[in-house]
Amino acid sequence: MQTEAVLPVAGELRPASQGAAIGALVVCCVLWGYSFPVMQVATSAFDAHVLGAQQGGNAGDLAARALFNGLRFGLAAMLHGALTWRRQRRFSRGDVMGGIVVGTFFAAGMLLQVTGLRWTFPSVSSFLTALAVVFAPLGQALILRRPVGGATWVAVVFAMVGMALLGWPKPEAAAGNTLARVPPVPHLGEMLTVAAALLFTGQILAVDRFGGRADAVRLTFVMLATTSVLSLVAGVGIGGPAPLRWEAVVGMTRDPRVLWTMATLVAFSSVAALHLMNTYQPRVSPATASVIYCTEPLFGTAFSLAFATERLTVLTVAGGAAVLASVLVVAMAGRDPVLPSEGHLGQ
Repeated sequence: MQTEAVLPVAGELRPASQGAAIGALVVCCVLWGYSFPVMQVATSAFDAHVLGAQQGGNAGDLAARALFNGLRFGLAAMLHGALTWRRQRRFSRGDVMGGIVVGTFFAAGMLLQVTGLRWTFPSVSSFLTALAVVFAPLGQALILRRPVGGATWVAVVFAMVGMALLGWPKPEAAAGNTLARVPPVPHLGEMLTVAAALLFTGQILAVDRFGGRADAVRLTFVMLATTSVLSLVAGVGIGGPAPLRWEAVVGMTRDPRVLWTMATLVAFSSVAALHLMNTYQPRVSPATASVIYCTEPLFGTAFSLAFATERLTVLTVAGGAAVLASVLVVAMAGRDPVLPSEGHLGQ
């Protein structure tokens, strides 16, 4: 079947070096960076249909964000399953349990991240999301009992400097298409995004824990399905079934903003990016992966500038340079050993 070649299986994706794995994870960050300004456009259009005149209520906002994630990742699960349907059989316990655990962390983190994005610039949201660069090495050392090399800590310092510069308050960054609103509580968007970063750290550690024992294709499918189901349950539980009314669904299918943003988020930032993440991240340590993921705010800022949701500032340029330096430190430090008990996918 021709579509099987679109998402290669784990055994076909075995990299020759850690550099290949780093490159694949950087591609993930490009796709995720794209999602930050696009999610703002998508959720703004989504809210117009789902909430209508009721926009502004905190419970309604949260329910709408959960339903948006449920729709996005439900479509992603169906697309991923269709592209890899020959692989979706003989699920192992690791495939199912790993996908559920990773999906649970991811669903909760995405809900908080997308809600926080309502009240902050895309670059600030991506910067705070990348705080996992600090949380993951600590989790690797304290929970997984795996040592963190000195080069990784140097890279963490570079990354933190870069992220601090990217996230520094800069009202002059507001642009014509800026969609961020004033929060009902000061720094609410930032606080929600930091909480999301903690949950994404759990996701990084869970992928490291289960990735070496599961098939990446099946784990990704279960992860996407779990994220969709949990998000839909949360949306209906918070806001009731009213947002799912028929006229809202019809309106979204006729709205070009909903169609193009949802299509690209599903295909690129969900299916392609998460498949690459679940395939390649287990080939590097959580600490190394978290530093690579610090390129996400750099790309998020670049796409935000391209979509004119904010303007370029000196702080943005300096922060992006520091983030790039952190990735170069990791890339030049040599191979970060993977414990034999965790191994590579497909072994």
